Amino acid sequence: MRLIYPLLWSRPGRQADREQVVNTAGAMARAGAEVTLVLPRGAGDPVVSADELRAFFSVTGDFQVEQRRTRWGGEQALPSTLWLRQLARDPATRRHEIFYSRMPVAFAFGGVAPIPFAVEHYRPWPDSIPPLRPLIRGTARAPHCLGFILHSRYAADSFARAGVAEDKLLVAHNGAEPSRMLPRLAKHEARERLGLPPDRPVALYAGRINARKGLDRILLLAGSRPDFLFLLVGSEGEGPVERAAARFPNVRTIPWQDPAGLAPWLYAADILLIPPSRAPLERFGQTVLPMKTFAYLAAGRPILAPVAPDTAELLRDEDNALLVPPEDEAAAAAALDRLLADSALAARLGANAAALAESLSWDARARRILGFLEARLSCRG
Repeated sequence: MRLIYPLLWSRPGRQADREQVVNTAGAMARAGAEVTLVLPRGAGDPVVSADELRAFFSVTGDFQVEQRRTRWGGEQALPSTLWLRQLARDPATRRHEIFYSRMPVAFAFGGVAPIPFAVEHYRPWPDSIPPLRPLIRGTARAPHCLGFILHSRYAADSFARAGVAEDKLLVAHNGAEPSRMLPRLAKHEARERLGLPPDRPVALYAGRINARKGLDRILLLAGSRPDFLFLLVGSEGEGPVERAAARFPNVRTIPWQDPAGLAPWLYAADILLIPPSRAPLERFGQTVLPMKTFAYLAAGRPILAPVAPDTAELLRDEDNALLVPPEDEAAAAAALDRLLADSALAARLGANAAALAESLSWDARARRILGFLEARLSCRG
């Protein structure tokens, strides 16, 4: 299977969507697909090779990279639409069997797609932007549309309610890379390596550090539990969250870690935190079943998270996580105390999390997606 996978960005970066794309491409290539990532190259953009992407994201897989000269790039609607149109008109596109994309404007691709196409997405757009429903329905019914790949059942249900046929929807959760979790470290080993106190309780958040991630709730927790050391791993500078965190003697902000460097931090923690907040999902809508969830599960440490419809697909209260009502500081603090006091509970939650992670690899995800695409192609006759 030959896939062309166009991107909106012209160079590697630390954004979760870029990490997700390259992990997906690498896993598809390892599964036997011929994958070509196509990057827009505008004035001043560097030459980018497949080897550079593999090294930056710690990914294996023999995908290819092509750069196309263009005036269009970036995530805004107009330039990304013009970039999509440029690719649709490019004769080189027709050398591939499938046009695979995460570009949001691809939901309007139905009438101009030169080859069969599939769109991957993570947001429940038909619910959050109702005027898009007719466009999405029309694209789903277009002859060249193979279907939509959604990162959660939460998002897929939104498309189903908008009238997209179930056989054109695939839920494909993101994953973790098992090799990046090696060597597995005991808590004391990880702390010794990182220079962390051996006996102090540690609660850790790993991910983007900005005001949209609900980190204010973690700082509230830090204020109520001064005996804990709270680590915020993923800082990229001196932003408002970092400045707020500096006022707490028991909070440390840690620089962003590359994929291979994150595991020791996760192993050093007593508890892994998903901020107990509604804001990332309901207010900002930019975080749906966050990618940190998969690394957390793979680390085998107990997870404290909010009750939420997206993470509920993977995190089960009292089974592989401890869930609390969002925006309930007292409940979150009590859950921290409980996980620290009940070592048997913490061990059971961590073991069940690690067991679930074994089925949530990038390779398993790629095989599901390629199987879906093959089945959809066969339906076309």
